[in-house]
Amino acid sequence: MRIFVTLACLLELTSVARAQTAPDLTPGQAAAAQAYADQKKSVALAVTLEALSPIAGIGGFYAHDTDRATFLAIMSGLAAGAGVGSAFWLIHLDGQHPTGVTDRVFQDAEQGAAITVLATAAIVYLVARISGLMAAPEATAAFNENLRQGLGAPPPEPMIPFHALAPGSMFTLRF
Repeated sequence: MRIFVTLACLLELTSVARAQTAPDLTPGQAAAAQAYADQKKSVALAVTLEALSPIAGIGGFYAHDTDRATFLAIMSGLAAGAGVGSAFWLIHLDGQHPTGVTDRVFQDAEQGAAITVLATAAIVYLVARISGLMAAPEATAAFNENLRQGLGAPPPEPMIPFHALAPGSMFTLRF
């Protein structure tokens, strides 16, 4: 019984921490916060659109970053077209010449050019896709911040740092 009383006293002494509450909003701020919540873009949706679309830049178009998204879309479209064209040449047209003369030097040059274009197009396409995946969250965050400032919505709540103490030689983790 003494152990339970001692434990209850210790728990009562250590449970002093309280959560901070958000300040009350004025009706204008509440309306702006509601409008912001209705119009803000989802970062997860932007990244999902970017990942599922075969053309890079779709996440940027979703977040209204049309300059960067247009460049990525054109770059990935041209790279995909060049890759498909060179693969088509390698598969179907290799060795076919309109003159009927098959010169080994010309055939090797055409085949080497097609392989080079295919490899370059693959690298450019991958760079465009990776750039699109990296740009989508940035564009969405910038859109949401501009929207919040334009509507006059209150700033998001500040992040309170979390401190964890581990037993032992005072090892402290800060997040």
